[in-house]
Amino acid sequence: MEVHAHTHTPRKKWTHYFWEFFMLFLAVFCGFLAEYALEHKIETNREKQYARSMVEDLKLDTAALNRIIELRTRRIKDLDSISILLNDPIDTSYLSKLYHSSLHIRRTALMKFVYNDRTIQQLKNSGSLRLIRNQIVSDSIVLYDSHVRRLEKTEENEQEYIRAMIPYSYKIFDGRVYDKMLSEDDRIRRPPGSPALLPYTKEELNDFISSLYSVKAANIAYRSFSIGLRKKAANLLETVEKEYHLK
Repeated sequence: MEVHAHTHTPRKKWTHYFWEFFMLFLAVFCGFLAEYALEHKIETNREKQYARSMVEDLKLDTAALNRIIELRTRRIKDLDSISILLNDPIDTSYLSKLYHSSLHIRRTALMKFVYNDRTIQQLKNSGSLRLIRNQIVSDSIVLYDSHVRRLEKTEENEQEYIRAMIPYSYKIFDGRVYDKMLSEDDRIRRPPGSPALLPYTKEELNDFISSLYSVKAANIAYRSFSIGLRKKAANLLETVEKEYHLK
């Protein structure tokens, strides 16, 4: 009996060790699963927070684009009216309006799209773009951001055309009149009466009209891109709300 008991003792010890090891492994594994689940939950919450923030940005972008499209539409009419008013002979009763329109078309600050990119920049700068695990949303964000950059390039072109137009405008419009049109709060006032134009030549007028056409073409392109961008913003907004159940 003693020999029999002695032969089974090592097996009992190994069985005991095995269960100790298994329980330890199970505890470590369960701890790993709990930590993974917690990390997954935190990342999921952060992802949804970014989605909500993106929705707010897109709503602001859409509102801004609506305003820009409206202003750019009016600007086309202003640009057209300058060409029409510079007909020969000029109707002197429209000289005040002509001065006002010619100076006003240089101002584009209120017609520029200010990109609400706080969420996208946070995702890029912090390396958190990977948190947007929904591929449809991630691809749509990248595509939308690229279209905004195209609009910014159109804006740069427009500024170049305006700078090129200014020297030609000073051969037609009196700078002293322009100076009196600017108010202290940087607003453009319509000059009183019928301020005279400078004695320009036919070639100088043609140069100005040609440069004016480039500004008009840039404005039309900006308006067109803005309409397209507004549609993409609306589509992205709908996609984010749908994919993350935010409605």
